[in-house]
Amino acid sequence: MALLPIDLQTNFMQATQVGKEQSVQKDAAPLAQSLQGAQLVQKTEQQDKDVNETHDQEEGPEQVKDRARRGADRKRRQAAEKRKPAAPRPPKDVMRDPALGRNVDITS
Repeated sequence: MALLPIDLQTNFMQATQVGKEQSVQKDAAPLAQSLQGAQLVQKTEQQDKDVNETHDQEEGPEQVKDRARRGADRKRRQAAEKRKPAAPRPPKDVMRDPALGRNVDITS
């Protein structure tokens, strides 16, 4: 198939526009990547500034079982209080030495 002079003329006239389009296509990928990077930076900065929302823990070793532990601690304290007798108080008519237990003998 032979090229006609009109075809050559059309190709030469559109050559500059084709070059511009190819340049835009070549620069489009880095431009899109830089825009996406800027959006990512902005998103991470926003996440750093925001307060993180807490999520409920699912069943597993990391979940704290406070209710069961509190109940067991309460039962243990009540049992200890029942077993422990009240401390006997000294009778009021006995005199106590105020210096008793305050002096330490270091010469022996």
